[in-house]
Amino acid sequence: MDKYFRIAFYVALTYTLAHMESLAHHTHALTGLLVQLLLFFGIAGLVVPSLQRMRVTPVIGYLLSGIIVGPFGLGQWADEHSLLRYVTINNTNTVHLIGELGVITMLFMIGLELSFQRLKELKNYVLGLGSAQIILTGAVIASITYAFTQNMAMAILLGASMALSSTAIVMQMLQEYHLSNRDIGSLCFSILLMQDLAVVPILVLASAFTGDSDMSIPLLLIQSLLIGVAAVTGIYIVGRVAMRPLLRVLSVTRSPEWLMAFVLFIVIASASVTHYAGLSAALGAFLAGLLIAETDCVHAVEVIMEPLKGLLLGIFFLYIGMMIDLSEIWRTPVMLSLAVAGIFLIKTIILFPLCRAFHVPSKRAIEASMMLSQPGEFAFLILGLAAATGMMPRADVQFFLLVTAIAMAMTPFMFKFAPWVSGWLEQHSLGGDDIPPPPVEGKVLIAGFGRMGRKIADTLESQHIPYIAVEYNLQLVREWKKKGYNVLYGDATQGVLWHSVGAQYASAMVVTVDNYAASEKILSAVHREWPLMPTIMRARDVCDTQHFYSLGAAHVVPELEESSRQLAQALLEHMGMRPEEAFEALRIERQYEAYTPVSTHD
Repeated sequence: MDKYFRIAFYVALTYTLAHMESLAHHTHALTGLLVQLLLFFGIAGLVVPSLQRMRVTPVIGYLLSGIIVGPFGLGQWADEHSLLRYVTINNTNTVHLIGELGVITMLFMIGLELSFQRLKELKNYVLGLGSAQIILTGAVIASITYAFTQNMAMAILLGASMALSSTAIVMQMLQEYHLSNRDIGSLCFSILLMQDLAVVPILVLASAFTGDSDMSIPLLLIQSLLIGVAAVTGIYIVGRVAMRPLLRVLSVTRSPEWLMAFVLFIVIASASVTHYAGLSAALGAFLAGLLIAETDCVHAVEVIMEPLKGLLLGIFFLYIGMMIDLSEIWRTPVMLSLAVAGIFLIKTIILFPLCRAFHVPSKRAIEASMMLSQPGEFAFLILGLAAATGMMPRADVQFFLLVTAIAMAMTPFMFKFAPWVSGWLEQHSLGGDDIPPPPVEGKVLIAGFGRMGRKIADTLESQHIPYIAVEYNLQLVREWKKKGYNVLYGDATQGVLWHSVGAQYASAMVVTVDNYAASEKILSAVHREWPLMPTIMRARDVCDTQHFYSLGAAHVVPELEESSRQLAQALLEHMGMRPEEAFEALRIERQYEAYTPVSTHD
């Protein structure tokens, strides 16, 4: 027995020694992955919030962090100082992959917040303005590149890729500045959507130029379009047929984990189909979002996916920061500066007159042209392909990579600079010939912009519902207008003011003023001019509630009563009643109280 034990021991020892190197490799890989995850979550959870308290936007926070911890920052000394290995990331491939997932998730969220009806409304900007911007910008940049390189293939690819803007950064900045549901947000989104669709023919051109196919460019384009149309149609038909029944089954289970897993499955499946069809993976995710937006589970999906989108996009911006080599900037500062400034200038000069040709007012045209003047993340893909195939020298690839990364990093500053430029043009009457923008139908009017008014504005912005708020406190107006809220100074009790903001096109009004007399005047002024305007009022108690109803309010929310009902609903749920049953019981109570006279002795 002892003999067999020794044999087994030697066999085990020999096997362990033989595979020690493999085990060490796997252990080292796992350790490296854990260090990267720890470092990223430390940046996302500690560094970026700390910078945000110093009024540094999250995008800039991630970019700066990427520069510091990347291979061109502290990472270049990691081999000499072992401690730096735990606070740096030298392998950017994993970060890039997760960052691409962030872009896919962002396109899915954009589709989730849209509808097919809204896409039809934006078709002129998407197909007309977006296409013209890509063609003209690409042609100008390609001509300049060819003058320097005498390489037609490289010039066309570089011009086409640089004509596209950064969907990830622009959409994130629009949300941070509360512009997503404004006219400028719809304009930028329309152009960006067309740019995402343009990825298809650009990839076809890249395939033809790199020698991956023997077919001619026209045949490649026709083949790609046919495959693309088949893929998009298949996703749409299967999604429309299967999405609603499947989501209905999942909603019955009341399991958010299952719903999240199903949504991720739909997103990845759609992205995979479009990717293998030669289209952009982000386009598939966008289609998945559009399909789910037509279902009843859209709001639950938004709540589940929002934090995931923020984290993944953070990794993407971290990756962009890692691409910036500060030492390269000092080697060729003049050329880099001229190239970055030239990209911004060319794209702005081309897009501004195009916007004006499509009847966009000067103020919005200059802001949109500056906000979309950077190259996008698609340029990294084209430049990487050019480097891998030898179409472009490595030095040139690194130069244009740096130009793209620096320009993308400067985008948040362009968002701050664009309103100043448009304001200067307006003061000097350079935009005075504008036709006033058409009134936005369906917008909501908010009277009063205190804490409750801001809460309502945040809710409307999250659902991309346009609004106009009016506040009598000038200090509050200045404070919140700087933060991007659409709030105006004025006396909400005056009907003339509501005429000037286009109340006749509004779908509803919310009165959040905490002054009873002022609320009564606002309600009377509005209903005198627009008796059919649905008005939602804030009240102190049931007595005020009945009085506002008598003046024509559509709905009145008494603060004290609603607080007590929320407590009662929480209690009923705690006692074992299902949430919908508790809500229905309180709804019946509300109806009963609405028709019951209130005693003045209460």
